Amino acid sequence: MKHPRIKALARAAIAAALIAAATGCSPDKALDFGPTGEVTTPPQDQLSRDILRDFDGKDFTLGNNDREAHVHLNGWPDNRRVIIPFWLGVNPLYPGFLRPTVGHIYVMSESVMVRPLGHNEYLIRAGSKLFKFDTLFEATHTRYLDTGKMLPEVVRFVGTRVITVPRDAPATGTITEKVPVLREVSLPMHVDAPQPGYAKFETTISG
Repeated sequence: MKHPRIKALARAAIAAALIAAATGCSPDKALDFGPTGEVTTPPQDQLSRDILRDFDGKDFTLGNNDREAHVHLNGWPDNRRVIIPFWLGVNPLYPGFLRPTVGHIYVMSESVMVRPLGHNEYLIRAGSKLFKFDTLFEATHTRYLDTGKMLPEVVRFVGTRVITVPRDAPATGTITEKVPVLREVSLPMHVDAPQPGYAKFETTISG
């Protein structure tokens, strides 16, 4: 599946890489997701609470805007949409620009399913086209059956956690790292047919 925003994300990430190189800043040092800990309270603003309610366990369609997610639920009037920032925006390395805020709602795009961790949690790599960060994904409505790219989802950034996970093959051993935690809100974006290269999943919603 190709989407117009992918090219723009790639251009922005390349520009960010040039900035990082010029300042001696690497991706892992450029973005700190905050102190360890997770929020359990609802969002303070009404719009975010509405999104959590309306998108809970629902799929959605995504507009073509490459800088912010224009999301639309089935059954809404054609001209109705909610605008949600993309996870890490379009320039995750530029200092202070579009840093994620704990407790806020995002559309997670350009992500890759790496491996299940148990208890409905997965290690994924989420971010831009060029730079992806290890991330803990808490599934609430889906069960992923294999690895690969992930369709966009509405998620809530609930904080950070220190995890120990296996290194990618062919490396052996484990790595302990602090990662952002994204909790699933919606189902994956609606598509009419399975997309080649995308991880298979099934919903865990009964009824």
